[in-house]
Order: sequence, then C-alpha cells, then structure tokens
Amino acid sequence: MTVLNVAFAEIRDATKMQEYAEAAAPIMKEYGAEVIVRGNYIKTLLGDQKQSHVTGVFRFPDMDIAEQFYGCSAYAALIPLREQAGAMVFNFYEE
Repeated sequence: MTVLNVAFAEIRDATKMQEYAEAAAPIMKEYGAEVIVRGNYIKTLLGDQKQSHVTGVFRFPDMDIAEQFYGCSAYAALIPLREQAGAMVFNFYEE
C-alpha cells in the first residue's frame, strides 16, 4: 500500500535547505518516491496559528521502502545538512 510522507520544515537556513532538497531528490527517486506537492505556508484559517514553514508531500510505494530510504547510508550522510537547514517533522499516512 502506498504511503504519503508529509514533511514540515521550519527553515533556519534557506541556502542549506535548498542544498539538502537537491541532494535528497535523486536518492528519493532511487527508492521510488514521487513529489506530490511542495509549498510555503501562508496562513492558518482554522486551529492554532503555525510558525512559518514549508510543507512537502511525497508518495512512497510502501512504508517499508520509505523506512529503507530514511535508513540508507546515502540519506544518513545528509542528516547534518538537514539539521543545519531547519527543524523537520515527517509524518506518514496510508493512502
């Protein structure tokens, strides 16, 4: 069953975030992930106001593959850059 990875990022360094995204994209592709949407937060209409952030939604073939991606050595090498770029939350949803 496909899963959606909804990622939220509060950006600390826009340049590093761009570097991270560009470096992660080909690795994600190797694991069959596709970008559904990326967008910058504008405002909250209902619920608690959120801090400024970006959101990305990515589809993986299944949860096992998503976990393999996040656990692979190529992605692990990007974690320091990711942490410099911003604070992130990764949520997964069955599709």
